[in-house]
Amino acid sequence: MKFPFIKNNNKSDKDKRPLYISLDIGTEILKGLLFDMTELGVDVWYSYHIKQQTKAMRSGVILDETTVRENAELVVYKLLEKVEDEANKPQVMVLGLAGELINGISITVDYDRLELADKEITEDEAQHIIDSVFEQIINSGKEELATRINVAPDQVTILHLTVTGFKIDDRRVSDMIGEKGRNLRLYIYASFAPSEHIKTLFKVSKALELKIGSIIVQPFSVASAFAGSSEPNFSGIFIDIGGGTTDVAFVQNGNKVQTQMYAFGGRAFTNRIAKEFNLPFNLAEERKIKYSAGELPLHVRDELRSVLVPDVKLWLESLKVALSQMEDVKEYPGMFYLCGGGALLPDIKELMLTFAWHKYLPFKHSPKVTIVTPERLDKVYDKSGLLVNPYDVTPAALARVYWDVVNRPMYNMVLSTAED
Repeated sequence: MKFPFIKNNNKSDKDKRPLYISLDIGTEILKGLLFDMTELGVDVWYSYHIKQQTKAMRSGVILDETTVRENAELVVYKLLEKVEDEANKPQVMVLGLAGELINGISITVDYDRLELADKEITEDEAQHIIDSVFEQIINSGKEELATRINVAPDQVTILHLTVTGFKIDDRRVSDMIGEKGRNLRLYIYASFAPSEHIKTLFKVSKALELKIGSIIVQPFSVASAFAGSSEPNFSGIFIDIGGGTTDVAFVQNGNKVQTQMYAFGGRAFTNRIAKEFNLPFNLAEERKIKYSAGELPLHVRDELRSVLVPDVKLWLESLKVALSQMEDVKEYPGMFYLCGGGALLPDIKELMLTFAWHKYLPFKHSPKVTIVTPERLDKVYDKSGLLVNPYDVTPAALARVYWDVVNRPMYNMVLSTAED
C-alpha cells in the first residue's frame, strides 16, 4: 500500500508534515499507528499490531522487558516500512499507559481575579494562571498522589496535567481567554504513576530510538478523544476492556473527572476456556474470537456461554467496585461506552444491560451500553482504512490527545523527552 504524501516528490521539504507514532503497549496486543497532524486533526496512515506473549505483561505491567521491547521494535519496524522518505521518518512517539499502578484524578482550582474582574483575560494572564496552578500541583500535590499508589512522594511521576474545563462566575465557558469575571474555576485532570514503572518505558523508547512526546493514561485518552465528550451537556462512563486490565474513565458535564483500572480483562476469559476445554492458550483465544464473531456452531456457542457467563458476572462485580471507588459521585450517567478487544464478547454487553446497577450505585436509570469504534473519535481521519475494531480506538485516541498537547500547549503539561 502506497501513501503518496509520504514520498512527497512534488513538494519541497518545508511542506512535509512530521510523522509520529502512537504505541499502545497492551497486555494482550501491542498496537501502533503512523500518523501526522494538520490544523484539522490527526491523519492516520498505517496501523499494525501483534499479539504479546503471555509472559510479556500482566495486568498492564511489563514483566519481560526484553520481550516487550522486541515486540515494540517489530511494530515500529512495520510502521516505518511505510515511510519511503528516509528524511521524514518519525522521531517522536506517544505512549499509552494502563493498569492498576496508574491513577488519575480531577483537581478543581478556584482563582480570584480581584480587581481584574472587569477586564478580559488575556493570553498572558491565562498563561500566568496556568503556570501558577500547575507549579502548585507539582510542588505540593505529590504527597497526596503518593498515598493513592502506595509509594513515597519522591517515587511519584506526574505524567500529564491538562485543563478539561472552565467556569467564570459560575458560567461554563469553552476557554477563559477573552472572558470577563472575578471567580475563575479550573477543572484539571492529573495522571501519575510510580517512577520505576515509567523508567521501563524510557528504556523501551531508547531501544526504539524514538523520543517520548507524551505518556498518556489510556482511559483518559479514549474519553477525551470521543466526539462531543468535552461538551458541557455530555456525561458518560468509558470502559476499555484490554487483555489484562479494564480501564474506566468517568466524564461529567464535559470534564474528565476520574479514572480507575482493575486487573480483569479478556485474558481471564481465554484462560477459562483453555481450562474448561483443555486447550492450549492460543487455541482458546481463537475459539473466544470466533465465539465473539458468531462463527461457532450453535451447540459449541452454548457450551462456551455457560462457561463464560460466571466469569463475566465476576467482571461486572469488579466494575461495580471500581465505580464505587470513584469519589464524590452523586449520580452516575446513564451511558456506558465500551472499547478494547474484550468489548467484542457479546455476554459483556448483554449482562451489563440487565445488571441491577441502581441497587448498588446512584444510577437514576438503567444505563445503556454502546460499542465505540474509531470513527466515533473527534478529529481522527483514517487514511489507511485499517481502523475498524474497538481495539483500534486506544492508539487512535492517543494520537488525538497528542494533537491537543501540541496545539494547546498552554493547557497541557506532559512528561516528555521529545526536546531533551
